[in-house]
Amino acid sequence: MNLPLPARLARLSRHQVALVSAALFWGSSATFTKSALDALPPLTLLVIQLASATAVLWAVLLIRGPRRPPGRKWVVRLGLLGLLEPALAYAFFTFGLTRTTASNASLLTGLESFFAIGMACLFLRERLTGRACVALVLALAGVATLEGLGSGFAPHPGDGLVLAGVVCAASYVMLAARAAEHVDALTMTAYQFSSGLLCTLPFAVARWAGGAESLPTDASAGAWTAAVLSGVVGYAASFLLYNYAIKAVRATTAAMVLNLIPVFGVACAALFLGERLTGAALAGAVLIVGAVVVFSTTEADVPPAAGSPPEEREEEGDGVAVPTGRSAGQQ
Repeated sequence: MNLPLPARLARLSRHQVALVSAALFWGSSATFTKSALDALPPLTLLVIQLASATAVLWAVLLIRGPRRPPGRKWVVRLGLLGLLEPALAYAFFTFGLTRTTASNASLLTGLESFFAIGMACLFLRERLTGRACVALVLALAGVATLEGLGSGFAPHPGDGLVLAGVVCAASYVMLAARAAEHVDALTMTAYQFSSGLLCTLPFAVARWAGGAESLPTDASAGAWTAAVLSGVVGYAASFLLYNYAIKAVRATTAAMVLNLIPVFGVACAALFLGERLTGAALAGAVLIVGAVVVFSTTEADVPPAAGSPPEEREEEGDGVAVPTGRSAGQQ
């Protein structure tokens, strides 16, 4: 049934609201991270962020109450998720930020959705409607406009590192879509960040021992605050919201909402770091928001058998809820 746009917007689920909130937290994290990098070396900062996020996630997990842990095979897969993101993705991102601007870093993260959507179509066999394809083109035009390509966009040496992090993050989107069907969001995120921290810590220790980086003994309270906030809000909260949402929406829809990250990122950089907000950036932001709305509301038009929130069952041996309402083409 082809409902009017207001009716389709009203049918947006809490999972799609969670995706938008995750994009907001991710977009703002570039500003907090850039601020903290003025006083903290990159890998040291990443360890603080991951440690803060991991501590909060496990605290919430323990407060929620004990549940059976995921099976051995899922512990391994969640470890792989943690290696991809936050370990590799955020290591590339953090080192890249030392050689580029917060605006550039936020803008480049907008390419994550295009890589992720391509992977979802290729490996998860998800299909795009004609309207979704048009929205994707509009989002690409919005990102290009937001970046100011051809009219003042200045590449920086760190952009390549940020882009490498984007590829790792896009790979995470595809793998997380499968893991979220078998492990609840809080458990998934806590194990993921534990793995990310364990993968990152040895490299940080080697840099501390070799003198490449120093322990943050003389960092200001403001730098510590920015580092912890970026870890708890920009990492833990955003991933928890994303992992909660991706079990109930298609991976392509979840990836499309990531286009809002540069919109939020540029807005935060302008508000808190004083970076210049141009007319082109505003026009690009409008295009992106419009494209995400059109793309996301196509989910509301999917018949209930394929698009409604999935029922849950208990998978034998894992003790976790597993959605069963997705069509075979969305598995």
